[in-house]
Amino acid sequence: MGAALMDRWGVPVQGGNEEAVAALDRAIECLVALAGDPAAGADAAVAAGGDLVLAHVFLAYLSLYATSAPGVAEAAKILSDLGEAEDLVGEREALHVQAARSWAAGNWTAAARALERALVLNPRDMLALKVAQDLYFFLGSRLDLRDVAARVLRAWPASEPGWGYVQGIYAFGLEENADYRQAESRARAALQHNSRDVWAVHALAHVFEMEGSQRDGVAFLTATLPDWQSSYFAVHNWWHRALYHLELGESDQAVALYDRSIRASRSTEWLNIVDAAALLWRLSLYGLDITARASELASDIEVLMDGMPVYAFNDWHAVMTFGLDGRHERNERVLADNRQLTVGTNRAAVQQAGIALLEGFAAFAAGEPERALDLMIDIRQTANAVGGSHAQRDVIDLTLIAAAARAGQGSLARALVAERTARKPSASAAAEQIVAVNSR
Repeated sequence: MGAALMDRWGVPVQGGNEEAVAALDRAIECLVALAGDPAAGADAAVAAGGDLVLAHVFLAYLSLYATSAPGVAEAAKILSDLGEAEDLVGEREALHVQAARSWAAGNWTAAARALERALVLNPRDMLALKVAQDLYFFLGSRLDLRDVAARVLRAWPASEPGWGYVQGIYAFGLEENADYRQAESRARAALQHNSRDVWAVHALAHVFEMEGSQRDGVAFLTATLPDWQSSYFAVHNWWHRALYHLELGESDQAVALYDRSIRASRSTEWLNIVDAAALLWRLSLYGLDITARASELASDIEVLMDGMPVYAFNDWHAVMTFGLDGRHERNERVLADNRQLTVGTNRAAVQQAGIALLEGFAAFAAGEPERALDLMIDIRQTANAVGGSHAQRDVIDLTLIAAAARAGQGSLARALVAERTARKPSASAAAEQIVAVNSR
């Protein structure tokens, strides 16, 4: 085994050479900052030093981030070609290989735990920290979203490279645990350190959403636009702005954002597809005609649905879109695949909450609001099993309000609106609009 080099965060890297490690550092920073081209950076690292095991693992991670059957297959091939590489890896590399292989095998929890062990070994392992938090996001594990960063905070003094990114990562975990003041403080500190930290922008956008500070959210995303509009995560920030406009009663601006920004390029990445689907579903709840847009999006999603289901969160949004387009038989196939084909962590999520969500949204779209209510009214506390954030899963509450109104259960609709308004007073008018639009 050759001598270890150090990455820019002071953690040993086995294999490769200085040029390869520097290229991998740049690729990791692209991933953490949600900017640039992480894959190109990893390719450069492999080209500069083919025995840099972490560069190959990084490419496998990027394939797995696609949360698709082809992505899993591509990652599995990368990892298979890597072999055991026992003469090239240290303990850090072995844990990352274990994490990537667990993820590719469908055991996302085991992948996260391997990364946690990597962070115990090296608390400044930026790659392990970023991938672990993202896995916890996919898993819907809100405590771990926060604590994976909390456990390493002391290892990242403000004078060291990467401090700002860790603050932004921690900020998002704090927000998902309703610690909004500390989340805002950490996110703003990260942005003062680096205004182009898109994850920190995203964390603060969530704070505005959860607190119902829609005007502040619009102003913030407008002011920071030059810092994040070139990010491959930009669609999601546009989606957040569209949510602000919807609750402000400015549905025309939300539609304009859908056309100009969210679906301008007709991306077929699930990262962007789910935002488009979720916004169209919300627009339909508010009574807007999105027929043509739903048809186009459903056609784009159709080509993504071959193979074994990998992530119930994606399939949930496919069900939304197929339902909006009236493709109810297609939704039955999605349901059948999720009952029969999925494995590992995703299978557990499907059993815990996924099937009820898929069936509930399919029923609502098919004109069966009573059945939708029966399926979904009791799963809000466990719906985190399918992944996503509180803001993303908020569509469940909105749909329940609409379903109650459509089912003629006015008292239940009013109760759900009261519950929502108590939690977020600024959402009252928008919730009442859903009731009015969907009442019999």
